[in-house]
Amino acid sequence: MLIDRGWLRGKAREFMDELDKSELEAAWKVHAEFLKRYPFREHPELIDNLTPDKIYKKGAQDYFFLWVEHRTKALGAIFTYGGAVYPNAIANIDKFKSLLKIAVDDTKPLREKIDAPWEDISGFGGDKLIAKKIIFLYYPDKIIPIFKTDQMEYIIEKLGLSEEEFDNKAKEIYKKEYDDLTLGEKYELLNSILLEIKNSIEEFKNWDNVCFMWFLDSTYPYTGKESRKGRPKLTPLIHKGVLFSPIDELGVACLFFMYHEKLGFPYIVKVSNKFPDVKAIDTSGEPVSIELEYRTSDFINHGHPPEECDYIICWENDLKETPTSEFPQIISLKDEIPKLTKTI
Repeated sequence: MLIDRGWLRGKAREFMDELDKSELEAAWKVHAEFLKRYPFREHPELIDNLTPDKIYKKGAQDYFFLWVEHRTKALGAIFTYGGAVYPNAIANIDKFKSLLKIAVDDTKPLREKIDAPWEDISGFGGDKLIAKKIIFLYYPDKIIPIFKTDQMEYIIEKLGLSEEEFDNKAKEIYKKEYDDLTLGEKYELLNSILLEIKNSIEEFKNWDNVCFMWFLDSTYPYTGKESRKGRPKLTPLIHKGVLFSPIDELGVACLFFMYHEKLGFPYIVKVSNKFPDVKAIDTSGEPVSIELEYRTSDFINHGHPPEECDYIICWENDLKETPTSEFPQIISLKDEIPKLTKTI
């Protein structure tokens, strides 16, 4: 791994000069209060005492997921449609409690905790951001609180890890290539790489993992673009003007503006780099708001309000089910373009 250690050490000193340590101290005080209220690692038997109102209650000031997502946000942020997702944990309360027990089980490795069947609860699958945040809150000294897999890949690539090194490390530990790893195995590997880097540079050694995460966030700001490892392979579209399928949101935008009339939006009124991306008129003459994403899950990851959008135009719909009835209508160009062009 070709890490520019001198440059990183200089950036670390600059970061510490500007850091408001009182914010970090305040964040850890909130964490201590969370553990006081929900001491499930030391006392997993208390999980059985969780009532539905203690898991989630709209408008209440003290429930488990209020602390997980909102009050501990400074320690590592996740974006979910909590009001639509968290009731699913209550509807599957026994399943949720069993998963929570796995999350705080000291005998289980990180990969096993993440690969547990969180997806059995609607809204808890995908990149399993909720599970990762819960696990971090109980193991803050063992996890760098960056929860998106793509973001971890992006940062590690920026730090100097090549695609070949991703595969070499995966083969060394798991006996298979990186792309063949489970989500839990990927996260466990990426987390171990970041911890290895943190512990190998003098300026980082005495930092806690949240401070290191803040440093990485400020040094390598993540815009949501795919890392090389997460980027899909090019496949032919066999259509005049477009040779290959898109690999990012810009490619989706290109295809949308080629096909917007056939997709049911004859008039484009406005295009913006702010949410929503497009204002258009549909075939009924009604104004509609459209957000362009590479994958449908990116809409959730970017924290967009579903009630302010009518359509998500994406390349691939990677959601097994929509998280809420207010969720925008999804149009997958990967599914629709073959119908429009009679090609594969």
